[in-house]
Amino acid sequence: MTSTILQTNSGHPLSLTQAAADHIQQKIDSLPDAIGFRLATKEAGCNSKKYVPSYVNDADADDISFVDHGITIFISKSDLIYIAGTEIDYVKDGINKVLKYNNPNVTTECGCGESFNIK
Repeated sequence: MTSTILQTNSGHPLSLTQAAADHIQQKIDSLPDAIGFRLATKEAGCNSKKYVPSYVNDADADDISFVDHGITIFISKSDLIYIAGTEIDYVKDGINKVLKYNNPNVTTECGCGESFNIK
C-alpha cells in the first residue's frame, strides 16, 4: 500500500462529476441540518474495504474538508489513503441510478462490486 496522497485534476483528493454533484446537492437540500457530504471506508467483503457515503451535520476532529462543485466534502485523514484520487459519478446502472467510485488505486474488486483493495 502506498502512502502517497494522490490528488485529482481539481487539486483535491476526491472529485465529483457534475451529475454526482447535482445528486448530492439535492440530497443535502432535503436534509435540514446537512452541511456536506462524507466519503469514508470500512472493512467489508472479500477484498478489504467498502465505500461508505453519508451526509454530514458536523465535522469530525480528524476530517479534512474542501469544496468541489459547490459541495463541501469531508474525508477522515485515516481514509485518505483508500480514497485519494477517486472521482465520484452518478450513473444509470440498469433501472437504478447509483454513485460510482472511479478510484485509480484499486487493484482488485469483489465480483459483486461490494469491496475493493488498493495498490
